[in-house]
Amino acid sequence: MLLPELRSRGMEDIYVSGGPREIPLEELYAEGGKQPPERKPAPGKKKKHRFRTFLKTAAAIILIIFIIFTALAAASGYTKQNLKSNRYISKTSLNNNALITNILLIGVDDSSEGTSRSDSMILVSLDFIHGKIKLTSLLRDCYLEIPGKNNAKLNAAYSYGGAQLLCDTIEYNFKVDIDHYIKVDFGMFTKLIDSIGGIDIEVTEKEAKFINRTSRQNINYGSSVHLNGEETLVYCRIRKLDTDYMRSFRQRKVISAIINKVNSTSPVETLRAVWNVLPLLETDMSAPEITLNAFRGGICALLFKISQIRIPDDDLMTTGYAGNQWVERPDMEGCIKRLEDFIYSGTEPEN
Repeated sequence: MLLPELRSRGMEDIYVSGGPREIPLEELYAEGGKQPPERKPAPGKKKKHRFRTFLKTAAAIILIIFIIFTALAAASGYTKQNLKSNRYISKTSLNNNALITNILLIGVDDSSEGTSRSDSMILVSLDFIHGKIKLTSLLRDCYLEIPGKNNAKLNAAYSYGGAQLLCDTIEYNFKVDIDHYIKVDFGMFTKLIDSIGGIDIEVTEKEAKFINRTSRQNINYGSSVHLNGEETLVYCRIRKLDTDYMRSFRQRKVISAIINKVNSTSPVETLRAVWNVLPLLETDMSAPEITLNAFRGGICALLFKISQIRIPDDDLMTTGYAGNQWVERPDMEGCIKRLEDFIYSGTEPEN
């Protein structure tokens, strides 16, 4: 009885050679006026598809930005000087970590190649383990061994052998691995500050009066004073108001203010500032490395806390004369331990 009924409905061809064949659901439901059941995607499948699409889009955007930034860096005309391996100490003898990048900032008196002393030396550590940006001022009057030379002040290393010997000297004495360096002439420093629209920084009444009395600048004092490039340079280079320790502290304050300013600047303005600043710099980094570390630095500026110390600190040195020079004689063992704790162990400096 069932077979004739199926045939009357035009479905006699369901069975062919004794076996069933697949028939589209639309054909089975066509005569009865019913629609086939809706085939819904498996739970979560739609969300996963959207997430994968988002990741692919984000990755493509990041790649495009990376390529553009690298091309801009390559075309900017910055000065590239390769940094060779330290021949005075092996890499295995240095403290290092793949998740911590150490970049030495070198400020010099003028752009004369290899003849001027480094007036400012700040080691910037991008720490992705503890989520911090760490600034370490290395005092220029620190009296130590310069490899291949006699004992001298740390800032003499640059005059003897440029950035290479300065990096070698710091690594040799303090046992800390330097990944890269950036050198800027103080005469160009004003352009760097002006390119980001100046900075806001605390200026004490004592500092303001000293600057106004000893320079052509006329600045105010307060908890947040806006300084242009020339004013910032004078602020950084205050020499006889107090001590060289306070001078290094002011330089770290300026670096922190620059980081905060870039953090609050739009991406377009930041890119314009980078384009203006790059030709003023000398570094060992290639264009892709500049881009990579710019991304790392940007992430750190957005998310990380800034900590700072100076080496040597008061408890890690004695002062006196070496010949006719006033110098600071560091406790090298103590300085090495202090740097290791600060950069690699996440130890906060004491206030």
